Amino acid sequence: MKNKSQKYLENVISKRFFLLSILKGVVVGAIGWRFFDLQMIENRKYEKLSDENQFNFYMIAPERGRILDRKMRLLAGNMDGFSLVLKWNKNINVDNVIKKILKIVNISKKDLNNFYDEIKSDKKVFAKEILITKKLSQKDVSKLAVRSIEFPEVNFLMTKKRVYPQGILVGHITGYVGPYSKKDTKIKLKSNTAWFEIGKTGLEKYFDNDLRGTFGRKRDEVTSKGHIVASQVYENTISGNDIQTSLDMELQAFAVERFEKGSNTLVSIHDDNVKKQIEKLKNISYVNQDYVYKDKKNRIVNPQSGSLIVMDIENGEVICCVSSPGYDPNIFSNDLEIDVWNNLKNNSRAPLLNRSMSGVYPPGSTIKMAVALAALENGIIDYNTKFYCDGAKKLGESTFHCWAKDGHGKLNLIEAIEQSCDVYFYELGLKVGIDKIALMMKRLGLGQYYNIEINDKSKGVVPNIEWKLKRDGLQWSMGETLNASIGQGYLLTTPLQLTTMIARIANGKFSVTPTLLMNQNKNKFEALKINPQHIGFIKKSMERVVKGNNGTARNYQIGSKKIEMAGKTGTVQVVRISEAEREKGLIKNEDRPWKKRDHALFVGYAPASKPKYAITVVVEHGGSGSSVAAPIARDVFKYIFKV
Repeated sequence: MKNKSQKYLENVISKRFFLLSILKGVVVGAIGWRFFDLQMIENRKYEKLSDENQFNFYMIAPERGRILDRKMRLLAGNMDGFSLVLKWNKNINVDNVIKKILKIVNISKKDLNNFYDEIKSDKKVFAKEILITKKLSQKDVSKLAVRSIEFPEVNFLMTKKRVYPQGILVGHITGYVGPYSKKDTKIKLKSNTAWFEIGKTGLEKYFDNDLRGTFGRKRDEVTSKGHIVASQVYENTISGNDIQTSLDMELQAFAVERFEKGSNTLVSIHDDNVKKQIEKLKNISYVNQDYVYKDKKNRIVNPQSGSLIVMDIENGEVICCVSSPGYDPNIFSNDLEIDVWNNLKNNSRAPLLNRSMSGVYPPGSTIKMAVALAALENGIIDYNTKFYCDGAKKLGESTFHCWAKDGHGKLNLIEAIEQSCDVYFYELGLKVGIDKIALMMKRLGLGQYYNIEINDKSKGVVPNIEWKLKRDGLQWSMGETLNASIGQGYLLTTPLQLTTMIARIANGKFSVTPTLLMNQNKNKFEALKINPQHIGFIKKSMERVVKGNNGTARNYQIGSKKIEMAGKTGTVQVVRISEAEREKGLIKNEDRPWKKRDHALFVGYAPASKPKYAITVVVEHGGSGSSVAAPIARDVFKYIFKV
């Protein structure tokens, strides 16, 4: 028999064996479970981390900043839209996926071409998300969502579409955005660039970095077979900054309508006589699709072409900037059809040209104040110096005519500006010389670029002796001085430069420079450095142009005791008139082909007693500056001052 000690020992051993067996079972079970977990459950996770897997990185476009007018009205903004994206890898039959989609919704040929180009763009990538189209409607999304099980490789994304609520009114200023290309920007984007749009023209281009904001980043984890197994955003986007312009859209809308009308009349296209004329004409522009313009001879005509600018003379803020004809930047936010683009590009009136900044024109008589100031500042004449005008100035074998065939008689300087006597300024130009005239023109803002917020702008031409020698290798002639003295010949200016010149004269103290932004030019101007008495005399002369008995713009006064404008008219010959044509009798401007008619110009400021705004009106082939451009300026000032 076992004693108590033996029984106790056996009992302890049995318990320990049992516990060890349980522990062994737990350990073996845990190891078995781990093997199962590694082989079956976590297989996908470790497949991702295998050496054959890769990470693809993508940039995410931020929401673009808005462009606003001076009263915070929207000029350019963003509208919600829907995009269709393919989660592409090399194992997907792309053609089959696209065929299924096209049975449900329409996708433009252009979008499909871009899509296939993107697939071919980076052969090293296993997989990536590729934009199919960003032009889905809510209805399209609904149709595709119902049948989404048929193409699991496709995603829908909420995107932003650029919109321009003011359309054609400010198309040249806002510009437009378009698809990114490597030549457009210094920023180098890798794949999937069809997502990104950048500014192509106007403010959109100039402020592209500010408006664009900061890109986010996304990472796709891709298997060796090309399947996207995880996607993660790990850097969020930062929206672009808003840009507030100095433009006033109420004034802009009025100015566009008034400028395009010119001296013509609006008539309905439903009138039988109008219908008959339209049937015989080509390339006629419609106003609101129901009206056209008719001139004084009852001929159907296009809206006036040219530019109108209004600038604050104290801070250089451009509050109105019209370039006609214009274009609607919204067409570039949609799928721009090739025929629409060709119509824009091949239009004889060049609607894509920003005439206010890039258009160059001989300034004509609007430049005579600069010639007068050059003479006064150099002590060559005084206020009472007189010259005799008999209608022409002979120089060698050439004859230079005044616009007044029978001449103006004997005139002093203020009378010469009031009546715009060409012969007086021929005489003045010969005495002053082209170099001194050119220096004064540049001091007043001509022949130079400004830091205005537009990339597309012209410098114009302010010629002098050195310029001619350098360009042509020829000496400057006195006849060329005569032409320059009345704003013709080699001399070319932009409407923006003419407005700046008038702003500096009206201000009288500072070399004002233009800006398209609010509060941009505070206390930044250099001194004008022109004798204030001479400036005062020129301003008095410009008042006489409008209020004087013989003033060339006397028929177009504002008519208010408190508000009146001062200015200078200009009429620029586009085609040289021969002596034979003069003897035979000139054909009236309105009877010539449109492209052979004179340009009509007016520059001025208001109120004359306490200047606030400068204005320039350039009507291409409009005829007389006195009868066409001056009344437009008057009406714009009446609108501004609520007269």
